[in-house]
Amino acid sequence: MPKFLKLYELNSTAFGQRGMGLRSFRQERSAGVLVYRNSSPVLYLLLQTNGRYDIPKGQLNMGESEIEGALRELREETGIADVRILPEFRKCVNYCYYWQGTLVRKEVIYFLGETSTKDVCISKEHDSFCWMTKEEVINQVSYKNLKDVVSEADSIICQGSSK
Repeated sequence: MPKFLKLYELNSTAFGQRGMGLRSFRQERSAGVLVYRNSSPVLYLLLQTNGRYDIPKGQLNMGESEIEGALRELREETGIADVRILPEFRKCVNYCYYWQGTLVRKEVIYFLGETSTKDVCISKEHDSFCWMTKEEVINQVSYKNLKDVVSEADSIICQGSSK
């Protein structure tokens, strides 16, 4: 059984008497901000941990709205507080993975934010950061859903700049 599953790949046998016989799962909700600098070309901020790039994000705290959590995580993980959120972009990604024998159903809400900040102060949980073009993201990032988020965001940014 692969470590990571797409949510739509799960079927009733995974939770029934046959198949894996999973008895427990937990749900997680996270939120993050895909930060970009409107330069030429547009650059996206990605954080690297254990050799993999990702968007700044993290779990929502109790009573915290999606946008509050996304902005908090952005500040905690990058030190960036000066960001303008684009209201037309809100992308929800669902996936599953196993953690210590338990299936985790995760929902991540991504927002798109523009900053003029170049300096990034990463948290201890990350190894490095990189400002990348859309093409670099597509070539460097492992996760398809992350590539999709960046591609959709790039389309919105390009539409906005052509107006």
